[in-house]
Amino acid sequence: MKAIVSFIIISFVCCFTLTGQSPKFKEKYLKAITEESLKQHVYTLASDSLKGRNTGSEGEHKAASYIIENFEAHGLKPFNDTTYLQNIGLWSWHWGTMAFSHEGKNLEHYKDIVNLSSSPIEPSLTTKAVYLADGNDSILNAIDLEGKIAVVLLENLKRWYSLSSKTKRKGAVALFVVHPTDEQAFTKLATSMETVHKQQSIYKNRPSFSAHLSKAFAIEQSTLAQLFDTSFDKLVKTSDLKKIKKLNQPKITISCPIIIEKAEANNVAGYLPGKDNTTDAIVITAHYDHIGERYNGICVGADDNASGTAAVMELAKAFAPLKGKLDKNLIFLTTSGEEKGLLGAFYFADHPNEHRFNIKANVNIDMIGRIDSTHKSNYIYTIGNNHYPEFDSLLHVANNEIEPLHIQYDYNESQGFDNFLRLSDHYAFHRLNIPVMGFFSGLHKDYHKPSDTPDKIDYNEMTQRVKLIFTTTFLAAQKTAFSQQDD
Repeated sequence: MKAIVSFIIISFVCCFTLTGQSPKFKEKYLKAITEESLKQHVYTLASDSLKGRNTGSEGEHKAASYIIENFEAHGLKPFNDTTYLQNIGLWSWHWGTMAFSHEGKNLEHYKDIVNLSSSPIEPSLTTKAVYLADGNDSILNAIDLEGKIAVVLLENLKRWYSLSSKTKRKGAVALFVVHPTDEQAFTKLATSMETVHKQQSIYKNRPSFSAHLSKAFAIEQSTLAQLFDTSFDKLVKTSDLKKIKKLNQPKITISCPIIIEKAEANNVAGYLPGKDNTTDAIVITAHYDHIGERYNGICVGADDNASGTAAVMELAKAFAPLKGKLDKNLIFLTTSGEEKGLLGAFYFADHPNEHRFNIKANVNIDMIGRIDSTHKSNYIYTIGNNHYPEFDSLLHVANNEIEPLHIQYDYNESQGFDNFLRLSDHYAFHRLNIPVMGFFSGLHKDYHKPSDTPDKIDYNEMTQRVKLIFTTTFLAAQKTAFSQQDD
């Protein structure tokens, strides 16, 4: 097996160094790829000010502007010769201004009451609220809830759904829950929900909302007392059915509008022209979106995937002197919506009418900045190239041209949910039978957490990986590479 691999490598070396059809690889091309530059890119993209680059968010828009500035600085042309931005056709929804009032007196959102569900209420709903103590079956069966709001004591405010379903079956149009003992429970929940409400929800198609969805809200302890004009301690101790029935039923007005609109979620794409007006192209991808604010913090996504995005910009800089000299165009594509299901990559791959290129291969870069638990240094995982022997051979030729890395194939063997071939942007091209190679440094405990920060990137290791990616892409851009594919 080793002899066969060696023969293939020697064949490719001869092909790429003796034909004279394209520039020979020179080590000087790698000098543009530096630790300092990569570090600057990662720290910029993974700064708190970008708020985790959630798909379609203002933070993602800022990241896109930064990428465009770099593409322009290195002489890349807009991918369609008009704009670097490719809107990927997504929809978003977010909450409008919510309003709550009790007998004409306003309740303040996040201070007195907080919306827990994703069901709009528009136009506004005005109805009576009914206190049900702990909401046990004997009370539920004895009180008329038709068209009313059920108000229930609940030990865990986050576990409202089953209670909402139960009260809805009894005719309730909404549910209010309040913690019977913990004075801080509402404040903690309201703070986390405010963060959630500020984020857009992204959909591939225009979202719709059923009128039958549960409508649930948490209220503060003092709000409960205000609604029923009774002290909180007295209400908590009120469990007798006769006493519950004697309580007043305050009138509540609620408005929770939802705004649905086209999402401003964009791929950022530029290209470096090849020679002789060729339309053949290698597309180099990395997603620049991340998951926004979660887990009581900003998920800045330094490794995932500021590292890959930084690599794409660094590669654009390194390839810039070769403008018009390579046998294939190089498309530098940073995608949006990867975290939502590879949406940006799918859109680009499925809309060839929006550009003029004949995509011959894809090089994908997703998380290349860390050292995983099984290595100390000097390695890289590759994904997908086991399906494309020619691409794998190019990789080994490239690795011999530089200070070599240990090429690992572990993630090529994963199956099911952990099938990494399907878990990043290269899959959008692989499913179209376009040869792909993904570069990856492995999983770590900070994945999708606020702790995935720029200071944990190994910039020396990352630099060596980007040099291998450059050299592999350089060889893939030769005329003889992937020439067996039909145009």
